[in-house]
Amino acid sequence: MKASPLPDVNRSFRRDLFLPATLLLILCFCIFSAQAGAAEEIPRTAEVVICSTAVKPTITLNGPATICAGGSVLLTASSGKSYKWNNGATSQSITVTQSGEYVVEVTDENGCVGKSDTLVVEVAGRLERPKIEFTDPLVVCGKGSLKMSVPLQEGASYVWKKDGVPVSDKSNEYTATETGVYTVELSNFCGYVKSANKVEFEIQKPIPAFDVEAAGKLVFCKGGSVKLSVPEYKNVTYAWFRDGKKISGSNQELVAEEAGTYTAEITSACGTFRSSKGQQVELLALPEPPKVEEAVGCTKSSLTLKASGGRPGMYRWYTAAKGGVAIAGAHEASFTTPMLSTTTTYFVAITNGQCESERVPVEAIINTKPDVTAIEAKGPLEFCEGGSVELSAAAYKGFNYTWLRDGKEYASGSNALHVTESGVYTLKLHNECGATLSSNSIKVKVWPAPDAPVATDGSSCGPGKVTLSATGGTAGEYRWYKDAASATPIANATSATFETPELKDSRTYYVTLVRNGCETERVPVQAYVYPVPMAVANVEDYEIDAGESTSLVGSGGVSFSWSPSAGLDDPNSANPVATPVQTTRYTLTVRNEEGCEDTVSVVVNVRQLLEIPNAFSPNGDGINDTWEIKNIEYFPDAKLEVYNRWGSLIFEQINYRSDWGGTYRGAALPVSTYFYVITVPGKGKFTGYLNIVN
Repeated sequence: MKASPLPDVNRSFRRDLFLPATLLLILCFCIFSAQAGAAEEIPRTAEVVICSTAVKPTITLNGPATICAGGSVLLTASSGKSYKWNNGATSQSITVTQSGEYVVEVTDENGCVGKSDTLVVEVAGRLERPKIEFTDPLVVCGKGSLKMSVPLQEGASYVWKKDGVPVSDKSNEYTATETGVYTVELSNFCGYVKSANKVEFEIQKPIPAFDVEAAGKLVFCKGGSVKLSVPEYKNVTYAWFRDGKKISGSNQELVAEEAGTYTAEITSACGTFRSSKGQQVELLALPEPPKVEEAVGCTKSSLTLKASGGRPGMYRWYTAAKGGVAIAGAHEASFTTPMLSTTTTYFVAITNGQCESERVPVEAIINTKPDVTAIEAKGPLEFCEGGSVELSAAAYKGFNYTWLRDGKEYASGSNALHVTESGVYTLKLHNECGATLSSNSIKVKVWPAPDAPVATDGSSCGPGKVTLSATGGTAGEYRWYKDAASATPIANATSATFETPELKDSRTYYVTLVRNGCETERVPVQAYVYPVPMAVANVEDYEIDAGESTSLVGSGGVSFSWSPSAGLDDPNSANPVATPVQTTRYTLTVRNEEGCEDTVSVVVNVRQLLEIPNAFSPNGDGINDTWEIKNIEYFPDAKLEVYNRWGSLIFEQINYRSDWGGTYRGAALPVSTYFYVITVPGKGKFTGYLNIVN
């Protein structure tokens, strides 16, 4: 089938409007196959789409182009067949959460592409709560101003308020010229915030003349007081003075308890202002308190209490230590109580007509025949010699206590007894109203303490465990302690020996014996950690030729021992002479005064001399068939080289073992004279002539 001819489309346009390199026409060639057996071809004309003026797409939003941080806006392109956004998206709508410029290309049903205008989306940050800052004084006198500011925040507007009423909305700064409490509010698209603080600005006036006022009498008895005060102002300080000297007090009011002339000062931004007059406080002296005598009686007694120190009619008797009124008619030095069943405390004072002395307590003691009491023990009743137990009974005022041991009077005076001796203890209580015995008795057993153990010190050479021992007791009776004051012994250490933990330094342990629950005094035991000597020998190993001698040098202790002793003239000398027949490692053992040892070793290297023959006969007779170099085995790193008369290398070997039979590449060398070089690392070279003979 032949292709359909191309129609002449250029006839509809001016050829001079098109460049040869650019095609603005889209040509479509559609070729259809003929039915089977058709005799002729059917030509078709191609369809041409021209996008000279594609429709420009638009972008719509579902909200404002400015969004708050954390928010989003939906951008939607006008309808088309396909979409390509500048952020890589290919859907008709995209959700935007970040600031930026957004453009979309839309391809319509005809394949024409249109590009939208740029849409700018901005993200507004949420405002931070600011703090008002200022540098000027908050309190001024007469006139003045206060410059305030908050940090700038992008996109924010500012409203300054005084006492909650707006006064400015111009900027982040404001200068106050009136007294008030100032705040600021910030707002933007995302909301508003208030300042984190308030600033109180005050313009003060000079304080007018003032006096110290008194709320009460200025003359009173010692122990009384009067409240003084001056006018109250804000943002001022107060100071009080007595007789011209400053005293404690920094408030508008002061409680005066001492005599003197009181004045005050008020300090504000306008200066310091003193009261025009003060208040004179006077104290009246109190009479001396009376001396008293208590009275004692039995149940249902009327007792007479006595006082002295005042004049008749000037006494005042009370039932309370403070407050209340005096007992009616009780104005004399003696006072007879009503019938009493229990001990009662009264109080008496002396008056001089203006002031009253301190009240002095005086007791009317009512005793009864002691009730039968029980003795209690505070602790074990069996203890070791040197210990004690406290016995006690209830304490009653006005009772006498007598302790008996084994029925005989033992001690008296207190309701408690410190017992240190064996015996059966009872208690007798008595007063003017009678006597009784305790309802029980207490038996106390005091065990004798065992003899202290005999301890044996232990030692260790260098850090390590030390074994300590003691005698005088049996297994299970011993107690070992870390120090003299430890409350508890070392756990599970109850035998006659004790192995310490690893010790770095000497220290003292303690041991006791426990028998019948009684423990001896602590006996010190020394755990010695002796220093280990430092054995010192020659810094470097020795090296001698066979048959020679050298001196070994040792130090670091008070006695010495070298081993092995072979080749040494005196193995117990610090500096023996060594003549070994072969290389030998000598070990030095040193001991210090405490018997501790240390070792160090040194090697005496014996150099064996090479014996190099100048001829051998590799003829197979079993005699001198190889070149045997005596002592070469002591020099395993030695390099052996043999050259012929023309200087060619015919044999080379390291770690030679006297096994060369005069061959070169497997063939016997001719009878001749050769030259050898033996290189021993660190020793040098040995050269000479070698004859191979029959």
